[in-house]
Amino acid sequence: MQLRRLLAGATGLTFVLMLLGVYTAGAGAGLTCGARWPFCDGAVFGLFPANWMSFIEWFHRLVAMVTGFALLGIAGLAWKRGASRRVRYSLVAAVALLPVQIGLGALTVTVGGLFPWGYSPPVQAAHYLAALSIFTLVVYAAARSYGPIERTRLRDAALVALALVPLGHLFSFGTVFPYTPEVQIVYYGLALVLFALLVAVGTWTRSVGDRDAIRQGTLSLLAAALLAVQMLLGRHGLDPQGLLVADSVAGLVFVALLGAAWFAHRATDAELPLLGSLVG
Repeated sequence: MQLRRLLAGATGLTFVLMLLGVYTAGAGAGLTCGARWPFCDGAVFGLFPANWMSFIEWFHRLVAMVTGFALLGIAGLAWKRGASRRVRYSLVAAVALLPVQIGLGALTVTVGGLFPWGYSPPVQAAHYLAALSIFTLVVYAAARSYGPIERTRLRDAALVALALVPLGHLFSFGTVFPYTPEVQIVYYGLALVLFALLVAVGTWTRSVGDRDAIRQGTLSLLAAALLAVQMLLGRHGLDPQGLLVADSVAGLVFVALLGAAWFAHRATDAELPLLGSLVG
């Protein structure tokens, strides 16, 4: 029970960290401390920020450090408590990605010097992809630690996922609102909630033999992969052609979730009340 709660907390902490990263980049604060990475531009030999903009970047790094140590501690606890193999291995994989993420983060805030190509779209995209991979692994571990799951809840999850797609689209890439850092926070917050929900549903449903449940899970994971593509596209300003691609991907996500909702409805009607426990 304690490990389950810690995994839920780690999921929330990683979620907050990713939103802080989005806001830091959107506000243009990422380069304020870059010349002295891993230090900043303020007092005590650069350990503290000098102004509000550098505080944003400094605070992002602070939360990243706390999140990294939290994941390391939870992974160690999972091994000590004898958690399921998949939970343990997914946490180990998340911890193994932390040095990669730290290195990419250093590159994204570095201009000139040895790495003149650091602050570039490919590096920024890789940085976000690494963060999303860590988030996926933590969500997977948390989902594996919960169960059994009622089929009616899986149906409800499919309906919530359907509702989140058009809601998130209102805030995406200037569709309705100017694409300010605050609007980006709302869009990526909704998108990451949807992404986590789809990964969890895919994890739960694929553990049973019922075909409709497995089809729901497969379509949910497909929608999660498409959503990841859409989020990566949104890390940079999009021209009209890019917006068309992003909107097309959003349409594919919605179609996949319509199919998932249909199979969730069929599985519920089959009156199979509970999924088998995922613990162990």
